[in-house]
Amino acid sequence: MTVGFVAATMLSLALPAGSAVAQQSGPAESPEGGGFGGFGGSAAADSRGPLTDPYADAPVIEAPEASGFNSFADSENAAPLLGLADLPGAPVVVELFTSQGCNSCPPADAMLAELADDPDVLPLSFHVDYWDYLGWKDNFARPEFTRRQKDYARSVGERAVYTPQMIVGGQDTAPSMRPADLMGMIDAHRASPAMVNMTERDEGDRKVIELTPLSDLGGVIAVLLVRFAPSRRVEVTAGENSGRVMTYRNVVLDIARLAEWDGRAPLRLTIGADVASGQDFPADTRHAILIQRMSGAKAQMPGPILTALQLD
Repeated sequence: MTVGFVAATMLSLALPAGSAVAQQSGPAESPEGGGFGGFGGSAAADSRGPLTDPYADAPVIEAPEASGFNSFADSENAAPLLGLADLPGAPVVVELFTSQGCNSCPPADAMLAELADDPDVLPLSFHVDYWDYLGWKDNFARPEFTRRQKDYARSVGERAVYTPQMIVGGQDTAPSMRPADLMGMIDAHRASPAMVNMTERDEGDRKVIELTPLSDLGGVIAVLLVRFAPSRRVEVTAGENSGRVMTYRNVVLDIARLAEWDGRAPLRLTIGADVASGQDFPADTRHAILIQRMSGAKAQMPGPILTALQLD
Protein backbone atom coordinates (compact mmCIF):
# COMPACT_ATOMS: atom_id res chain seq x y z
CA MET A 1 0.00 0.00 0.00
CA THR A 2 1.41 3.39 -0.94
CA VAL A 3 1.92 5.96 1.78
CA GLY A 4 1.23 9.56 0.90
CA PHE A 5 -0.25 12.74 2.25
CA VAL A 6 -3.95 13.28 1.58
CA ALA A 7 -5.20 16.88 1.52
CA ALA A 8 -1.76 17.90 2.84
CA THR A 9 -2.60 16.83 6.41
CA MET A 10 -3.35 13.12 6.51
CA LEU A 11 -0.83 10.29 6.24
CA SER A 12 -2.17 6.80 5.51
CA LEU A 13 -0.10 3.91 6.83
CA ALA A 14 -0.57 0.16 6.43
CA LEU A 15 0.23 -2.56 8.95
CA PRO A 16 0.24 -6.32 8.36
CA ALA A 17 -2.42 -6.63 11.07
CA GLY A 18 -3.94 -3.18 10.77
CA SER A 19 -3.76 0.27 9.36
CA ALA A 20 -2.64 3.56 10.80
CA VAL A 21 -3.49 7.14 9.99
CA ALA A 22 -1.43 10.05 11.29
CA GLN A 23 -3.00 13.49 11.40
CA GLN A 24 -1.73 16.81 12.68
CA SER A 25 -2.87 20.37 12.31
CA GLY A 26 -1.09 22.64 9.85
CA PRO A 27 0.84 21.74 6.70
CA ALA A 28 2.92 18.59 6.77
CA GLU A 29 5.90 17.41 4.77
CA SER A 30 6.85 13.84 4.04
CA PRO A 31 10.39 12.74 4.96
CA GLU A 32 12.94 11.88 2.31
CA GLY A 33 13.38 8.36 1.02
CA GLY A 34 11.60 5.58 -0.82
CA GLY A 35 9.55 2.60 0.27
CA PHE A 36 10.53 0.53 3.30
CA GLY A 37 8.96 -2.56 4.81
CA GLY A 38 5.81 -2.30 2.70
CA PHE A 39 5.41 1.45 3.15
CA GLY A 40 5.90 2.65 -0.41
CA GLY A 41 6.13 6.28 -1.45
CA SER A 42 7.88 9.16 0.21
CA ALA A 43 6.95 8.64 3.84
CA ALA A 44 9.42 5.89 4.69
CA ALA A 45 13.13 5.54 4.03
CA ASP A 46 14.33 2.42 2.21
CA SER A 47 16.94 0.97 4.54
CA ARG A 48 17.06 -2.27 2.55
CA GLY A 49 19.06 -0.54 -0.17
CA PRO A 50 22.76 0.43 -0.18
CA LEU A 51 23.80 2.32 2.93
CA THR A 52 26.23 5.22 3.09
CA ASP A 53 27.83 4.51 6.43
CA PRO A 54 30.01 7.27 7.91
CA TYR A 55 31.35 4.64 10.34
CA ALA A 56 32.65 2.25 7.71
CA ASP A 57 36.21 2.72 8.98
CA ALA A 58 35.38 3.07 12.66
CA PRO A 59 36.74 0.41 15.01
CA VAL A 60 34.32 -2.28 16.09
CA ILE A 61 34.99 -3.89 19.45
CA GLU A 62 33.24 -6.52 21.53
CA ALA A 63 33.53 -4.63 24.82
CA PRO A 64 36.26 -3.07 26.96
CA GLU A 65 37.81 -5.96 28.84
CA ALA A 66 38.38 -4.01 32.05
CA SER A 67 34.84 -2.75 32.48
CA GLY A 68 32.99 -4.46 29.70
CA PHE A 69 30.04 -6.79 29.55
CA ASN A 70 31.95 -9.57 31.26
CA SER A 71 29.66 -8.91 34.21
CA PHE A 72 26.88 -10.27 31.99
CA ALA A 73 28.76 -13.53 31.76
CA ASP A 74 28.46 -14.50 35.45
CA SER A 75 25.57 -16.71 34.39
CA GLU A 76 23.65 -17.26 31.21
CA ASN A 77 20.62 -17.58 33.44
CA ALA A 78 20.47 -13.94 34.40
CA ALA A 79 19.25 -13.12 37.90
CA PRO A 80 15.50 -12.46 38.05
CA LEU A 81 14.74 -8.80 37.54
CA LEU A 82 12.86 -7.00 40.28
CA GLY A 83 9.39 -5.66 39.50
CA LEU A 84 8.94 -2.01 38.56
CA ALA A 85 7.28 0.54 40.77
CA ASP A 86 3.59 1.00 40.09
CA LEU A 87 3.89 4.16 38.02
CA PRO A 88 1.64 5.20 35.13
CA GLY A 89 2.93 5.83 31.65
CA ALA A 90 4.06 4.31 28.39
CA PRO A 91 6.44 1.34 28.40
CA VAL A 92 10.15 2.06 28.68
CA VAL A 93 11.97 0.93 25.53
CA VAL A 94 15.06 -1.21 26.09
CA GLU A 95 17.12 -1.91 22.97
CA LEU A 96 19.68 -4.71 23.00
CA PHE A 97 22.28 -4.82 20.23
CA THR A 98 23.38 -8.43 20.08
CA SER A 99 24.59 -11.20 17.77
CA GLN A 100 24.31 -14.95 17.52
CA GLY A 101 28.06 -14.98 16.83
CA CYS A 102 29.12 -13.12 20.01
CA ASN A 103 29.97 -15.33 23.00
CA SER A 104 29.47 -12.45 25.46
CA CYS A 105 25.87 -11.92 24.33
CA PRO A 106 23.87 -14.88 25.71
CA PRO A 107 23.65 -13.51 29.29
CA ALA A 108 22.42 -10.16 27.92
CA ASP A 109 19.91 -11.99 25.75
CA ALA A 110 18.68 -13.74 28.91
CA MET A 111 18.33 -10.41 30.70
CA LEU A 112 16.23 -9.03 27.86
CA ALA A 113 14.07 -12.17 27.89
CA GLU A 114 13.30 -11.51 31.57
CA LEU A 115 11.59 -8.28 30.46
CA ALA A 116 9.66 -9.65 27.50
CA ASP A 117 6.40 -10.28 29.36
CA ASP A 118 6.46 -7.10 31.46
CA PRO A 119 3.83 -4.62 30.18
CA ASP A 120 5.83 -1.72 31.65
CA VAL A 121 8.79 -2.41 29.37
CA LEU A 122 9.16 -2.81 25.61
CA PRO A 123 12.37 -4.82 25.09
CA LEU A 124 13.65 -5.06 21.52
CA SER A 125 16.48 -7.25 20.28
CA PHE A 126 18.43 -5.74 17.36
CA HIS A 127 20.86 -8.21 15.79
CA VAL A 128 23.98 -6.67 14.21
CA ASP A 129 25.98 -8.09 11.34
CA TYR A 130 29.59 -7.27 12.23
CA TRP A 131 30.15 -10.64 13.94
CA ASP A 132 29.20 -12.66 10.86
CA TYR A 133 32.81 -12.91 9.67
CA LEU A 134 33.72 -15.25 12.56
CA GLY A 135 32.08 -18.25 10.91
CA TRP A 136 28.40 -17.96 11.83
CA LYS A 137 25.99 -15.73 9.95
CA ASP A 138 23.27 -14.30 12.19
CA ASN A 139 20.02 -14.83 10.28
CA PHE A 140 18.32 -11.96 12.16
CA ALA A 141 21.08 -9.42 11.52
CA ARG A 142 20.56 -6.53 9.12
CA PRO A 143 22.90 -3.70 8.18
CA GLU A 144 20.35 -1.04 9.17
CA PHE A 145 20.35 -2.40 12.72
CA THR A 146 24.15 -2.03 12.82
CA ARG A 147 23.72 1.45 11.43
CA ARG A 148 21.22 2.32 14.17
CA GLN A 149 23.71 1.29 16.83
CA LYS A 150 26.49 3.28 15.15
CA ASP A 151 24.23 6.31 14.89
CA TYR A 152 23.55 6.10 18.61
CA ALA A 153 27.31 6.12 19.19
CA ARG A 154 27.82 8.97 16.76
CA SER A 155 25.14 11.07 18.47
CA VAL A 156 27.22 11.17 21.67
CA GLY A 157 30.61 11.45 19.98
CA GLU A 158 31.70 7.81 20.29
CA ARG A 159 33.45 6.10 17.40
CA ALA A 160 33.33 2.49 18.57
CA VAL A 161 30.46 0.08 19.10
CA TYR A 162 30.35 -3.18 21.00
CA THR A 163 28.09 -6.10 21.80
CA PRO A 164 26.19 -6.69 23.85
CA GLN A 165 24.94 -3.15 24.38
CA MET A 166 21.67 -2.14 26.02
CA ILE A 167 20.23 1.34 25.51
CA VAL A 168 17.35 2.42 27.73
CA GLY A 169 14.91 5.03 26.50
CA GLY A 170 17.14 5.92 23.57
CA GLN A 171 19.69 7.65 25.77
CA ASP A 172 21.11 5.68 28.73
CA THR A 173 23.66 2.89 28.51
CA ALA A 174 26.62 1.49 30.42
CA PRO A 175 29.56 -0.68 29.33
CA SER A 176 28.87 -3.12 32.17
CA MET A 177 25.17 -3.68 32.73
CA ARG A 178 24.02 -5.84 35.63
CA PRO A 179 20.34 -6.61 36.31
CA ALA A 180 20.21 -4.05 39.11
CA ASP A 181 21.77 -1.40 36.85
CA LEU A 182 19.25 -2.11 34.13
CA MET A 183 16.28 -1.94 36.48
CA GLY A 184 17.58 1.29 37.98
CA MET A 185 17.70 2.89 34.54
CA ILE A 186 14.23 1.62 33.67
CA ASP A 187 12.72 2.90 36.91
CA ALA A 188 14.41 6.27 36.44
CA HIS A 189 12.84 6.62 33.00
CA ARG A 190 9.43 5.66 34.28
CA ALA A 191 9.64 8.20 37.07
CA SER A 192 10.85 11.08 34.86
CA PRO A 193 8.33 13.76 33.81
CA ALA A 194 6.49 12.94 30.61
CA MET A 195 7.18 15.16 27.60
CA VAL A 196 4.30 13.76 25.58
CA ASN A 197 0.80 12.96 26.81
CA MET A 198 -0.72 9.90 25.17
CA THR A 199 -4.39 8.99 25.20
CA GLU A 200 -6.17 6.19 23.39
CA ARG A 201 -9.76 5.25 22.67
CA ASP A 202 -11.66 2.75 20.55
CA GLU A 203 -13.76 3.77 17.56
CA GLY A 204 -15.47 0.62 16.36
CA ASP A 205 -12.74 -1.77 15.25
CA ARG A 206 -10.14 0.99 15.31
CA LYS A 207 -7.96 2.38 18.06
CA VAL A 208 -7.28 6.11 18.06
CA ILE A 209 -4.10 7.32 19.79
CA GLU A 210 -3.47 11.03 20.30
CA LEU A 211 -0.06 12.46 21.21
CA THR A 212 0.09 15.92 22.74
CA PRO A 213 3.41 17.69 23.49
CA LEU A 214 3.70 18.86 27.09
CA SER A 215 6.79 21.00 26.44
CA ASP A 216 9.19 21.92 23.67
CA LEU A 217 10.24 18.54 22.26
CA GLY A 218 13.47 19.93 20.90
CA GLY A 219 13.54 19.30 17.18
CA VAL A 220 12.52 16.67 14.67
CA ILE A 221 10.48 13.79 16.07
CA ALA A 222 10.34 10.52 14.13
CA VAL A 223 7.36 8.19 14.15
CA LEU A 224 8.84 4.70 13.83
CA LEU A 225 7.13 1.37 13.26
CA VAL A 226 8.97 -1.66 14.62
CA ARG A 227 8.05 -5.18 13.55
CA PHE A 228 9.34 -7.95 15.78
CA ALA A 229 9.01 -11.68 16.38
CA PRO A 230 8.01 -12.56 19.95
CA SER A 231 10.28 -15.61 20.22
CA ARG A 232 12.77 -17.49 18.08
CA ARG A 233 14.88 -20.57 18.80
CA VAL A 234 18.24 -20.94 17.03
CA GLU A 235 20.71 -23.82 17.04
CA VAL A 236 24.16 -22.35 16.48
CA THR A 237 26.54 -24.79 14.80
CA ALA A 238 29.60 -22.62 14.13
CA GLY A 239 31.39 -19.54 15.42
CA GLU A 240 31.92 -18.48 19.02
CA ASN A 241 28.58 -19.91 20.22
CA SER A 242 28.89 -23.20 18.37
CA GLY A 243 26.88 -25.98 20.02
CA ARG A 244 24.49 -23.66 21.84
CA VAL A 245 20.74 -23.58 21.39
CA MET A 246 19.59 -20.00 21.84
CA THR A 247 16.11 -18.62 22.48
CA TYR A 248 15.69 -14.95 21.57
CA ARG A 249 12.75 -12.74 22.56
CA ASN A 250 11.28 -9.76 20.70
CA VAL A 251 13.61 -10.13 17.73
CA VAL A 252 13.35 -7.04 15.54
CA LEU A 253 12.58 -7.91 11.92
CA ASP A 254 12.12 -4.44 10.49
CA ILE A 255 12.10 -0.78 11.52
CA ALA A 256 10.45 1.85 9.35
CA ARG A 257 10.42 5.62 9.66
CA LEU A 258 6.84 6.46 8.87
CA ALA A 259 6.66 10.20 9.36
CA GLU A 260 8.23 13.25 10.93
CA TRP A 261 6.53 15.42 13.55
CA ASP A 262 7.58 18.88 14.70
CA GLY A 263 6.00 18.30 18.10
CA ARG A 264 4.12 21.58 18.07
CA ALA A 265 0.60 20.34 17.34
CA PRO A 266 -1.11 17.14 18.51
CA LEU A 267 -0.52 14.02 16.45
CA ARG A 268 -3.27 11.46 15.87
CA LEU A 269 -2.67 7.81 14.97
CA THR A 270 -5.62 5.63 13.95
CA ILE A 271 -4.95 1.89 14.04
CA GLY A 272 -7.37 -0.35 12.17
CA ALA A 273 -7.56 -4.11 11.64
CA ASP A 274 -7.36 -6.39 8.60
CA VAL A 275 -5.37 -4.18 6.25
CA ALA A 276 -2.46 -6.07 4.67
CA SER A 277 0.79 -4.23 4.00
CA GLY A 278 1.91 -6.43 1.14
CA GLN A 279 5.04 -7.51 3.00
CA ASP A 280 5.88 -11.13 3.67
CA PHE A 281 6.39 -11.13 7.44
CA PRO A 282 5.74 -14.15 9.69
CA ALA A 283 2.21 -14.66 10.94
CA ASP A 284 3.22 -14.04 14.57
CA THR A 285 4.84 -10.67 13.82
CA ARG A 286 4.07 -8.00 16.40
CA HIS A 287 4.22 -4.23 16.03
CA ALA A 288 5.13 -1.20 18.09
CA ILE A 289 5.24 2.55 17.52
CA LEU A 290 8.21 4.56 18.83
CA ILE A 291 8.14 8.35 19.07
CA GLN A 292 11.82 9.34 19.03
CA ARG A 293 13.66 12.65 18.93
CA MET A 294 16.23 12.72 16.14
CA SER A 295 19.40 14.77 15.66
CA GLY A 296 22.05 15.47 13.04
CA ALA A 297 22.05 17.43 9.79
CA LYS A 298 19.38 15.21 8.26
CA ALA A 299 17.76 14.17 11.54
CA GLN A 300 19.07 10.63 11.10
CA MET A 301 20.72 10.04 14.48
CA PRO A 302 18.44 8.55 17.17
CA GLY A 303 17.99 10.22 20.52
CA PRO A 304 15.58 9.99 23.46
CA ILE A 305 12.46 7.90 22.94
CA LEU A 306 9.65 10.13 24.15
CA THR A 307 6.92 7.52 24.24
CA ALA A 308 6.06 4.12 22.80
CA LEU A 309 3.09 1.85 22.27
CA GLN A 310 2.91 -1.86 21.55
CA LEU A 311 0.10 -2.37 19.06
CA ASP A 312 -0.51 -6.11 19.51
